[in-house]
Amino acid sequence: MKKFALVVLVAAATFILAGSAAAEEIITGRLVEAGCSAMGGTEPSAEHVACMVRCAKNGDPIGIQTAAGLYKITGDWASENPDKLAKMMAKQVRVTGETSEAGGEKLLSVSSIELAD
Repeated sequence: MKKFALVVLVAAATFILAGSAAAEEIITGRLVEAGCSAMGGTEPSAEHVACMVRCAKNGDPIGIQTAAGLYKITGDWASENPDKLAKMMAKQVRVTGETSEAGGEKLLSVSSIELAD
């Protein structure tokens, strides 16, 4: 009987933990320095793109501007991929990662990013 109760308890804990795990989503939008998200859907100038790259390399927050709003990138992706970041800044990208919200902000933990078709 004790063995059965232990199996049920482990199964319940596994079910609860599996249900709380965040699923990955695919987000498509423009890669921007988060402070530049106010530019909306306008095409940035070359000077603006260069400024966004400098800001990103300085550690300023990076985000994906979508029709639904700005998703700020969390974690170490931006700091670990500066060359990729520079090549993709201000371009349309497709990002796979886990989304969440905190303090009214949309957050995105990136697992992969590529240029959108």
